[in-house]
Amino acid sequence: MALMIRVTSGPHSGQEYLIDRRQTFMVGRSSRVHFPMTGDMMLSREHFRIENQPPLCHLMDLGSTNGTKVNGHRVERVLLREGDVITAGDSSFVVHFFEPSSNGEVKATCAGCGRRVEIEDANDLGAPELAAADQIGLGVWLCVDCRSRRLRFPRTHPDYLIEKWIGEGGMGDVYLARQLSKNRPVAIKMMSANCTIGDKASDYFRREIEVLRDLLMPGGQGHPGIVAFYEIYEIEGQFQLVMEYVDGKNALEWTRALKEPLSISAAAQIGRHLLSALHYAHSKGYVHRDVKPSNLLVVGSPRHPRVKLTDFGLAKSFDESEGLITLTRQGDIGGSVGFISPDHIRDFRQVRAPADIYSAAATLFYLLTGRYPYLGFDPRQPGSYEIILQNPPLPIRAFRPDAPDGFERVLLKAMQKQPRDRWKSAQIMADALRPYATPSTC
Repeated sequence: MALMIRVTSGPHSGQEYLIDRRQTFMVGRSSRVHFPMTGDMMLSREHFRIENQPPLCHLMDLGSTNGTKVNGHRVERVLLREGDVITAGDSSFVVHFFEPSSNGEVKATCAGCGRRVEIEDANDLGAPELAAADQIGLGVWLCVDCRSRRLRFPRTHPDYLIEKWIGEGGMGDVYLARQLSKNRPVAIKMMSANCTIGDKASDYFRREIEVLRDLLMPGGQGHPGIVAFYEIYEIEGQFQLVMEYVDGKNALEWTRALKEPLSISAAAQIGRHLLSALHYAHSKGYVHRDVKPSNLLVVGSPRHPRVKLTDFGLAKSFDESEGLITLTRQGDIGGSVGFISPDHIRDFRQVRAPADIYSAAATLFYLLTGRYPYLGFDPRQPGSYEIILQNPPLPIRAFRPDAPDGFERVLLKAMQKQPRDRWKSAQIMADALRPYATPSTC
């Protein structure tokens, strides 16, 4: 299977690149990549890579500054299909697949994997084996392998083809799937079968659905720093939440995988992305209440990380509107002990935006040091709540002497015991981190 990408707009409009064998090649502004586009100054030097491994072909963003979009959706890694439109920098590309045929047979493209399928073969094998047009209602084909793969996973909406299981939590399993009509990867969170209606885990699941739906902007767009909500289905009595798929690691795993300690500038960038997302949620009337490293998904390069905030299962409306289930009761302390604020401990039901600001600072402290912000603190030991309520937080320069004084002051102010003494808003704290977010040129 051969692949051609044609530049349809931008400084290099009209240029084409043909790949007629198994090959991995890069596109970017550098003159040393396989497809150099030196005239597009908005491209990164190595912007994206295409891996042509028939019958599959994937595109992978290489941590570019401005990102890569396929069919209008920003992606980290995506399966390419016939007619896909790639946007990067000031340029657009269209993708064409072809497979020379000497016998004039008509071929279709599998909506699942992009494989070229002979329609004659579909008729020979029988529509239930190969043609899924009637089943998914899109007038498209699925090859035998994709049909077989669909049957190996839980049933979902016909427009989605599950590719693999990617994780689990207390409320259910999460799967990577592809939305066939839009050719975009999605994450589908399915409530566990053993979560009966009325269980607290089931209530948290439904709360996350309500919050993510309410956080959408006009026109159905979400904040770029919050994992986007797409659809909600109930199939065979099971709730299924379809969300944006983020091809990255949680912040804790991402930091541990770095070859060098997390830089102050990268931490400041992470903090600014996180605080921007929190400010948006707060402006919509919600407090997250469970900000911690494992609820941040990080993508991009170590010098230019981007963050998506996820898991709104503990989120609470300031007004506790009737559309949400009141889950917290007297004596509840939610969140993760190492990152909760004194407010969480005093009255979890009544926490407001300052609690998230505290947790954001504790998260940055942990990502930079691998430690909690209190001397000798162990969240598994008795007395941990008393330490949070009574002990002063440690200055980060005790462990990271490379941190500027001003950066240390930003974190210390965010972790004050009384909410009134912290930053007045997440956005103001984000602005305070701005001077420290520029990578060093050394």
